[in-house]
Amino acid sequence: MLTPATPLIQSPVMFEKTVIPDDFGLLCWNIHKENLKKKFPALIQEWKKRYRLDLILLQEARFSPSLLSIAGFPFVGAANIRLPRHFSGVVTAAGADPFSSQFQMTRAREAIISTRKNTLITIYQFQNKEMLMVVNIHAINFRSLAWYQWELSRLHDLIKGHKGPMILAGDFNCWRQSRKTILDAFTNRLNLDLARPRHPEHVKEWFGFQLDRVYSRALTLVDIQALDCKSFSDHNPIIARFARSH
Repeated sequence: MLTPATPLIQSPVMFEKTVIPDDFGLLCWNIHKENLKKKFPALIQEWKKRYRLDLILLQEARFSPSLLSIAGFPFVGAANIRLPRHFSGVVTAAGADPFSSQFQMTRAREAIISTRKNTLITIYQFQNKEMLMVVNIHAINFRSLAWYQWELSRLHDLIKGHKGPMILAGDFNCWRQSRKTILDAFTNRLNLDLARPRHPEHVKEWFGFQLDRVYSRALTLVDIQALDCKSFSDHNPIIARFARSH
C-alpha cells in the first residue's frame, strides 16, 4: 500500500455546469472498501430514487480512473492509499459537476499500518449562484490527541474562508470525550450545527461515541436518519435532506 502520487481523481462522466437543487438529499457512509461489490450499484440506485439523493459521500471507498460514475453521478475521489488495481479514500459524487475540488491529506500516519487519511473539499453551485462547500472527511484515528487537534486545525485554516453554506460530514473517529471536545471546538468555530439522526442506535459508535456525523451551516435540515444496513460495512449509512436557507 502506497501513498498515491496524484491523490485527486475525477470521473470521466461530467454533467457540464448543472447545479445542486435548493432541496437536496445526501448520503454519508463509511463503506469499508466494499463499494465495488456487485450488489452495491443496485442498492445505491434504489436509495438514490427512494431518498432523492443529490450528494453521495463515501469514506473508505475504492475507485479508479476507469470507474465511470457512482449511481450515474460524476464523482471526485481523494485517495490516501494506492492499491494494485484501485485507489482507496474518500469520494463525493453528485448530480452536479463540482465548481472546484481540492484535498487535504493528513501529515500524520496511522500507527502500525502507516497510512494517511484524506479529506475532500468540493464546491457546488445553487441556481442563484450561491456556493455550497461539501467537506467529506475521514479523520485520523490511532494517533495522539495532539495530532487529532492539529489535523483539524489544518483543515480549519483551509476552509475557514468560505462564507456560504457548508456541509461537513464523514467518519470523525471521535471515540472519546477529549476528541469530542476538540471536534466541538472545531465545528463551533465554523458555526456548524450537528444534525442528529432519527434512529441514532444505528449510527456506528465506539466507547459510546458516534463516529459518523453530519454538520451543516446556512442550510435548513429537513430530515436525517440512520439506516440499519450491515450488508457492506460495519458502519451504517446516514441519509439527510437539506433545503437552502432563503
